[in-house]
Amino acid sequence: MGDACIYPGMHHFSKEIGEGTGDYAKCLEVGNGSITSLTDNFMDQAEKACNKLLADENFAVDEINVMGLSQGALLARYIVESCPIKGKVRNLASIGGPNMGVMDIPHCFSGPFCKVINSIARDFVYTGIIQNIVGPAGYFRDPYHMDRYLNGSVFLPHLNNEEDDDATKADRKARFTSLNGAMLMMFSQDTMVYPKESEWFQQIGPDGTVQALEDSDFYKNDYLGLKTLNEANKVQFVSVDGDHLQFSQDDINNTIIPFLLS
Repeated sequence: MGDACIYPGMHHFSKEIGEGTGDYAKCLEVGNGSITSLTDNFMDQAEKACNKLLADENFAVDEINVMGLSQGALLARYIVESCPIKGKVRNLASIGGPNMGVMDIPHCFSGPFCKVINSIARDFVYTGIIQNIVGPAGYFRDPYHMDRYLNGSVFLPHLNNEEDDDATKADRKARFTSLNGAMLMMFSQDTMVYPKESEWFQQIGPDGTVQALEDSDFYKNDYLGLKTLNEANKVQFVSVDGDHLQFSQDDINNTIIPFLLS
């Protein structure tokens, strides 16, 4: 959110991944990058990312890896589940991705002011106009108003197989469970994603606390196939001590690159 492939940090990171894996690596720019990430309907962003990948003949191979940082991890997972690529996705790396959405405004999790702001956000986030002009609204998941979320969100309920017809759900699940591996990197002091455990597909339960993954209906009923993949020992739950996306060179060299090479 707010980042772009042309920025030095992203350019350098993509170069490091390419050199470390020995493969072609490219950051896919969606629209205007930093602006588009904030202002475009999130399903539109996902479709643009898919089309950008399909237009690059270097990805027209039997297997590719996809990786996304923060909300980019959701776009990467869309490619796994829904993008009609020539081959298949081998590995998915979700770096700080809000896989079960967010339920508070970034950096505003507590205090009277934030309580008011988040209450206002919950009242309007699922309206059509907000879903269309505020990108992150597409993965705002209010566990206390699930009907509003399921009926109004343009993106996350579909990505997580909470909504859609049975055939579409089955196809998404088949594609997700065909992964060789999924790495879910969570940041222990994250002030951008709330709850931070969303990065491990966890959510706030009915009692207002973070629910253990194994206790959620999403996992127990295997909506997307995460349980299947995890029981096959194909999911890596990685915790990094730091704020959002504050991974180190050591994390790149000894965690991310080895995973992509697996």
